[in-house]
Order: sequence, then structure tokens, then C-alpha cells
Amino acid sequence: MSQQQIQGKIMTRQAVLLFCKDMAQPLVLYFDNAQKVYEDIKLLINTPDVKMVEFEPLGPIKKASILSDRIVAVAMQEEKYITQE
Repeated sequence: MSQQQIQGKIMTRQAVLLFCKDMAQPLVLYFDNAQKVYEDIKLLINTPDVKMVEFEPLGPIKKASILSDRIVAVAMQEEKYITQE
């Protein structure tokens, strides 16, 4: 087998993971300001009011809407990826 040389720069990005009722897998959403979105969702989970939340993330999911009472947990994840130079 031949070895491939991977050229590029290793970068890190953050994803917000939304765990929702009736969904087996979390929604993985990418934002420029992932930490702020994460903090906002944590506050939203702890309020008794039900609100429609709309996200416009970067990446493969372009728009997502969900009722706040369907969100059961939120997490942050760091991912490494390679950019081509």
C-alpha cells in the first residue's frame, strides 16, 4: 500500500450538539460564535416558557427550527479538520 501525504493546516472548530426529545442522534450545528449559542441554549433550557427557536448555522444544515421544550440537553464538541493551502 502506498502512503498519501496530506498537505494542509490542521484547524479546530467547535460544534454545538442539540439533544432533542424523540431524536436518536443530536443535531450538530456549526457557528462562528459557538460558545455564545451554547450559553444561550443553556439559559433557554432552564426557563419554563416554551419558545420557537430558529438557528442559521454554518455547514450542511442551513436553517433549523425547534420548540424549546423539545431540547433536553446541549453540549459543545471540538473537531479537528484539515484545510488545503
